[in-house]
Amino acid sequence: MKSTIVKCQCVSKKETQSYNPENPISTEIQLQVPYDPNSIYFQLSSGTGIVLNTINKEAADLFVLGKSYDVVITPSN
Repeated sequence: MKSTIVKCQCVSKKETQSYNPENPISTEIQLQVPYDPNSIYFQLSSGTGIVLNTINKEAADLFVLGKSYDVVITPSN
């Protein structure tokens, strides 16, 4: 099974109030492929982006503005 790795950068991280009383904060994290004319993802899409939403504070705290992350995409069975 083949995988591909997409290098992304955290460009936005916003906290909002959640309607869930057990998890009152929701976080939206935006990842984008940085501008790089040599990146196949940038060439094909002119700006690939991923938006993650979570009510898990520990998961949200893993993301830092300006930091780069590898997103591994593997087919599931």
